Amino acid sequence: MKLTSTMGIVYFFLLVLFKTGLRVGEALALTWDDVNFDDLEIKTYRRFSGDKGTFSPPKTKTSIRTIPISQSLALILRRLKDDQQVMLKNLKIVNINNQIFYDYRYGVSSNSAINKSLRNVLHVLNIDSKMSATGARHTYGSYLLAKGVDIWVVARLMGHKDITQLVETYGHVLTEVINKEYETVRDLVS
Repeated sequence: MKLTSTMGIVYFFLLVLFKTGLRVGEALALTWDDVNFDDLEIKTYRRFSGDKGTFSPPKTKTSIRTIPISQSLALILRRLKDDQQVMLKNLKIVNINNQIFYDYRYGVSSNSAINKSLRNVLHVLNIDSKMSATGARHTYGSYLLAKGVDIWVVARLMGHKDITQLVETYGHVLTEVINKEYETVRDLVS
């Protein structure tokens, strides 16, 4: 499934959720100024309610953070930014807050619209899941832990103050990682 700006902004939004582990409100609050295309980073420091149309402070102090992004995600976002600027200029529409996920037809998506779009994507991909947009965050965390990223780094990337929440939420993944590490220890001491 190739993303194009004519598909709607929400599909780009979902991609960013899966690639960054941001909370839904954090991703909705992103502006183009929050993306550092040179250093391949996104900074998050507030939330946005698509249902209420308002910004609010971050969930916690540790929610203010910088998240690395891949070169491929940066290119997709750069293309989206360029397409969005042309479209808004041609339609004489102003994106007042400079939000990344601003749709010229609907404004910023609501949680229900985001979850409906995710269900559509999962259906097209023949994935039988009741996942919500929050599940993208859990997928990101699980993936990083399964690939051996240090638990403290994952906690920091996800905006947690410590590893307690990660241990509770991702215990199943951590068990797999621990079992792999046990094998490494066995090999080292043999």
